[in-house]
Amino acid sequence: MHEVGIAASVLDAVRAQIAQRPGARATAVGVRIGALAGVDAESLHFGFEALVLGSDLEPLRLEIEPADLDELDLVWVEVEDA
Repeated sequence: MHEVGIAASVLDAVRAQIAQRPGARATAVGVRIGALAGVDAESLHFGFEALVLGSDLEPLRLEIEPADLDELDLVWVEVEDA
C-alpha cells in the first residue's frame, strides 16, 4: 500500500512548514487527489492516522479534496501559533 508512503511524505512536508515557524503547530493539512492518481483516499486517510497517532504531530487532521485527472498535491497546511 503506497498510500502510507504518501502519508509519510505529507507529514515530512508538514514538519518542514512548522520548522519555519518556531513555536507553531500544525492543526490540519489538505491534499488534492485526482480520480486517476491511483491513490485510494480511504487508505491514505488510514495510513495518515496511523502515522500521526502518538507522534509529535498528533492530533493533526487530514482533509482530502477531490480533483480531476491524475493530480496529487499538498494544497495547504493550517498552522496556529502557540
